[in-house]
Amino acid sequence: MRFRPEIDYYEVLQVHPRASQDMVKKAYRTLMGEMGAHPDLGGDEERAKLINEAYTVLGDADLRGAYDRARARRSPQGAPPAGGAGVDHVAAFLQKIVLSAAVVTAGMMLARLLENPVLSLADLVVMVGVLLRIWSQVAALGRR
Repeated sequence: MRFRPEIDYYEVLQVHPRASQDMVKKAYRTLMGEMGAHPDLGGDEERAKLINEAYTVLGDADLRGAYDRARARRSPQGAPPAGGAGVDHVAAFLQKIVLSAAVVTAGMMLARLLENPVLSLADLVVMVGVLLRIWSQVAALGRR
C-alpha cells in the first residue's frame, strides 16, 4: 500500500505519534463507529476512506515506520511534522510578548518608584537580561 506523507494520519485518527498499536485500533473503531463514518451507515464516503487509509498505514508496524521516516524527511529540521507547527510558533511568540510586557511594566514601575536615573539604567540592563532568559525558556518549550 502506498501512503501520502503530506497527510497527517495521526491527526486523522486523533492519536499521538507514539500511540501503541492497540490505541490506534481503538481510535479507528471509535471514529468509524461513533461518527457513523462508514458509508453503509450513511457516513461520508471520503472521510471513511481517509480513516481507513490512516488505519491501514498506522496499524501496520512496517508501513508506519516507513510513513514516519517519509514525514521526517518532508518536515524542516526541528519542526513538528504536521499541522500544529504554525500554531506552536504563534503561541510561543505571544508568550514572549506577554512576558516581555510584564517585565517592562515591572521595570518601569520600579524605576518610577525609586526615581533614580542610575537605578533606572541598571534596571534596564537587568530587564534585558531577564527578557533574554524568558525568550530562551519559551523557545526551549516550543522545541519539546
